[in-house]
This record gives sequence, structure tokens and C-alpha cells, in this order.
Amino acid sequence: MKMLLALALTFISTSLVTSLAGEEIVKDKSPDGKFALRIEGWNTEIIESATKKKVIDLENLAGHDATLIWSGDSQRVAYFNESRELHTTTVYYRKGSTFTEIPLPEFPRCDEVKDKGPEELRRTFYTVTPKYWQDSGALFLSISGEWETSSGQFVGCEQDLTIAFDAQHQASVQKAEKRQNPVGRKIESPNGTFFVEELDAPAKDDDGLPRMDQEVWIVSAKDPATRERLPGFYEEEGNGVLNSATISPDENWIVISQHHGSHLNSTYLMRRKAGLKFEDAFPDAKWPAQEYPVNRFDNAVWKFFSQTENVPTNKIDANELGPTSVSVLEWSEDSGRLLLYLYGGLTGDIDIADRGRYKKPGISGWFAYYNTKTGKFELTERLRKANAGARKRWTTPSEGPEGFLPPYAESIGHEGDGAPVAERLKKYETQLASLVKKRESQLEGVDRAKFQKKEKDWGEELEKKSTEIRSAQARLGFRTRSTWDHLIDLRQDWLPVYEQSKTDETKGSQP
Repeated sequence: MKMLLALALTFISTSLVTSLAGEEIVKDKSPDGKFALRIEGWNTEIIESATKKKVIDLENLAGHDATLIWSGDSQRVAYFNESRELHTTTVYYRKGSTFTEIPLPEFPRCDEVKDKGPEELRRTFYTVTPKYWQDSGALFLSISGEWETSSGQFVGCEQDLTIAFDAQHQASVQKAEKRQNPVGRKIESPNGTFFVEELDAPAKDDDGLPRMDQEVWIVSAKDPATRERLPGFYEEEGNGVLNSATISPDENWIVISQHHGSHLNSTYLMRRKAGLKFEDAFPDAKWPAQEYPVNRFDNAVWKFFSQTENVPTNKIDANELGPTSVSVLEWSEDSGRLLLYLYGGLTGDIDIADRGRYKKPGISGWFAYYNTKTGKFELTERLRKANAGARKRWTTPSEGPEGFLPPYAESIGHEGDGAPVAERLKKYETQLASLVKKRESQLEGVDRAKFQKKEKDWGEELEKKSTEIRSAQARLGFRTRSTWDHLIDLRQDWLPVYEQSKTDETKGSQP
């Protein structure tokens, strides 16, 4: 038995090493496309992209967490590996097709440990992470560290460094500053007149001990001191009140999405009352037969589905909040219609599980409008045609046939078949490019670098998946829907709030 076990372990170990040795990953191409990072087994190296010829060895036993951060001109590159024991950064400069390491300067110590000697500190971890290259050629680094003092206390430190390089490739610390942490997050209205802000709110519990709550405000962009609490949205010691906020083009309506826990989600429609004051447009929208009924916009939408499709409400899958939360696709250009997307089972299940449970019957991609002029839900001929396939789409985990493209929101008085798919794609690509440019101007430092990388990764993934679709029509539909979905997500992206929150008198007080 021991011999068999030993042989089995030897086989597993040998197979693992062989597998790692044979695996090749090529990523992190330079902006000019000439070089890239190759991870082969445990080794990392810079290679020529065209020939895959090795240019320089970087590290052995590196693992797959290695990455390259290139300067915009492809002349310098920072190497970082999350698996590296010391979690440090190495920088190289390029001359032709060769790369030479640039020694980094000694970094200034954080204020938290500046006055303590080596005998007073034991470092528990220290990480130097490259974030992005500035247009000036300087490298922005993020440092995180923790030390244990001789008295057994743990001292943490986070700071950001800007490293400059001269013509002789000598590195020096240009700037060192304590990291700025956001006090909240915000979503900008379409015309930029206000923000929906979710802010940290220092408060105290029943025992008088400090805690951090979250609350939601509508804040004037022109004068941040002018603000109104959004009624009904407050979280005691929560991790975030809102999932998203979708604001109409005329800025008079806001769709709020919340996540309450496992499979517990809800959507609310808020309308402008006056100034920055908003109110719930559906204050009485309970779902039948719920033990603890909640007034959700979702309930009203599903009731409309029930009436339209003659499906009893007790056949619509639900949980303690009600049916699955509806998704918002977009507002029409005139703000007259809100296009909604319904997805859910029709088995009468009272415990909604994840989206992997595809039991018949059910619907995927059933569309409806909320008409802000009439205050009612409605269907147009285009939506009725699209809804005809909703039950068939339910059985397809990808939510429809390859290249399926939902309809877009029709303005009131401009109903019809809609624009050709290629025209829609061009429109979405133009809107996306404009929004990406705007977001880049609104973000700074690490936040901007993260956003740019996210956009780059999305674009590469889109191209990769597009090439896998053989049908030209399906490929066009896929690209159009993916671009549209990404545009929707980007409109709901949160921006950081760094300015201080409200006065202490208003913090922590519920509406």
C-alpha cells in the first residue's frame, strides 16, 4: 500500500511539474506591439511578439501572477509579481531590442514608522506595486506595508510614490504622499447637474461606540453643499446601499438597484418632486402572498407581465422579496419610456436560486416599457414581436440564440422597426468612445489606470470572442449587444468621492 501511495504521489507531482512546464501564456504586449511577457511554467521573460524570441529573463519560480506595466512610448517597463516573496517592483529601460534594469532609489519611510529603529520593528509584509506611467515618463507606485513593534502592536502604512527618470536612466523619488482614501462614491447625471452619492456616515451604535454607516444623497454638481437625502436608502454598518443608479436623460427619474443578500435584489423607481428632492414612484407595490411585503418597482412590472401573458402571480418564481428584480436596458431619448428586461422562472418556486437553474417554464428577454407620461406600463408592436421568443430563450443559458439583440427604447411618437444593426453598433461605439474619454478626464492616478486597463481588457475580450463566431450576422449582433451592455455598465460606473462628507449634525441621522 505504501509503495502504491508513493508511486501515486510521484506520478501526481511529475504530472504537475510537466503541466506547468508545458503551459505557455503570452500577455501584456507593449503599446507598439513589439514585445510581450511570456510565462512558461514557472519562468517569466520578455519576448519579441512577432518571433517569440526571448529578449531577457525576468524571474524563475514566478507563477502566473506576473505582469508588465509599459510606458506609453514602450521605452520603459515595470515588472511585478504578486507571488514574489518580497512583492517588489523591477524597472527596465529599452535600447533597441535589449532591456537593462534600472536600480530604484531608497523609498522614504511612512510617517507611521519614520521615527522607529530597526530593533523596534519586525516587517510582516511590504508590497511595492506599479500602477501606471505618467505622460511625463514618471512611474506611479503604490506601497503597502505592515510592521509589528517591540510591544506587539501592528502598524500599517500606505503611501503613493512618483518615481522620475533622467536622461541617463537614473531614478529618483519625485513625490511621496499618503494615500487618499475615498469617503464614498457617486454617479453623475446625464447633463452633469447633480450626482447620486453614497457616502460613509460616521455614527454610533446603541452603546455609544463608533460605527460607519452609509447613506444616499442627491448632490448639486455646481454647489456640493446643496444636497437632499434620497428617502428610504440608508444602511447601518453596511457594505454599500446601492448597486446602481440609472438616470433619465431629462434627469427627472432615477432607477435604483439594491442587493440585500444572497439572491435578494430589488429595484425602485424614483421621480423628481422638486429641486433635488426625489420620491418613490411606486410606494405601494407589494407582491401577493409575501410574509413581509416590500414595495418594489419589480413587483409592479411583474404584475404587468402577469396580466399581459395571463400567468397567475403564484406561478411566477419569487422569494421573500418577490420575483426576480428587473433589469433596466435604457431610457428613450425623450425620457418618455424606460425599457425593462424581465428574466425569471414560471414554476411557482418560492425560493429563487441562481441563474444556473433552467427549469421550464420560464422567460428570458421579456421586454416592457414604463411610460413616464402616462404613468403606466405598455408594449409596442416591436416589443410584442421580441417577447414571442422569451420562453424559448429561457432554456438557453446564454439567454438567447447566438447574436440575439434586444430592441432599443422607442421615443413616444417614433415607434417602428428601429435602425439596422450595423447602424446601432456604430451609434453605440461612438457613444462609448465619448463616455470613455469623459471618464478618463474625471479619474486620476490609480483610479484612472484601473479604468484604462479595464477598458483595454474588455476590448481584447470582445475581439477574441467575436473571432470565434462564424456567422457574420451573428457576429454583428454579438458585437452590438456586447457594446451596448458595456455602455450601460459604464453609465452606471461609480466615481470616487474624496471630499469630506456632510457636517456632523447630519451624519448618521435617518430620514
